[in-house]
Amino acid sequence: QRRNQACRSFSPLSLCSFVLQVGLNVLIQRASQFTPATRLLVQRFVPFPAVASANICNVVLMRHSELEEGINVLDTNGNVVGSSRIAAKHALLETALTRVVLPMPILVLPPVIVSLLEKTTFLRSRPRWILPVQSLVCLAAFGLALPLAISLFPQMSEIETWRLEPEIARATTSATVIYNKGL
Repeated sequence: QRRNQACRSFSPLSLCSFVLQVGLNVLIQRASQFTPATRLLVQRFVPFPAVASANICNVVLMRHSELEEGINVLDTNGNVVGSSRIAAKHALLETALTRVVLPMPILVLPPVIVSLLEKTTFLRSRPRWILPVQSLVCLAAFGLALPLAISLFPQMSEIETWRLEPEIARATTSATVIYNKGL
């Protein structure tokens, strides 16, 4: 079941990312107001919206059943109060935002930093060092990205019971309930 779901989700994800990346590249090429240097710099950022949109689609396609069925919400004692579609929407939104932020340092910082470093006399006089420098910048961005993205929202998030479905609000005396936002 999960395998079929993953296979069905992969094709639209790939198509979404591909269409966005090709479309943005075509728009950039046709933008006559950009100088060639500006066009090259802007093209370095094209992978970010493509990856970010694919990540959002991934979350929605892989977890759409949670929007229909809901996710478990727990009271302060850890007891399951019920299954909430509203909490599921919050969880998917938090996860989608995390997935947008995750590639940001990886796909945005290296092009900026590397384009600045390529202008230094050190790299101009030693072009063989460009690839190792790019690799180190990417490695640093990877090290920054994951902790940053994961720290945006707690794994176990809280929501006020009055914001949830009436049957869940009636099922507990807790002012807030907890849900697992997922990955």
